[in-house]
Amino acid sequence: MSMTKITIDPDDQNVTYYGAKVRMSTEDREAMLYAVAMAPGLLYHITISYLRMRRRANKQGKEFYRALVRDGVPKDQARSLADEYSSAISLVKMIKEMRHFTS
Repeated sequence: MSMTKITIDPDDQNVTYYGAKVRMSTEDREAMLYAVAMAPGLLYHITISYLRMRRRANKQGKEFYRALVRDGVPKDQARSLADEYSSAISLVKMIKEMRHFTS
């Protein structure tokens, strides 16, 4: 059983997409191949950007905690506020928010 859901016949103008044959122009086929070829690199760059953003949020959360404690906020309250501050950047929350744009 093949894992590929899209097959492109180089001798024909047909593209098989999830079992259905779709007729495409050469330009459309080239655009599809380009998009499929670029997807792994795009995913890599998005992942790296997200991880950098999380690292910055964690550092700023620690700075926020230290500032709260320095200004007299009890440590347990400061910890919960800092955790809430640094967890504002969440992949799950971002994906849930993106649902509104895709439907």
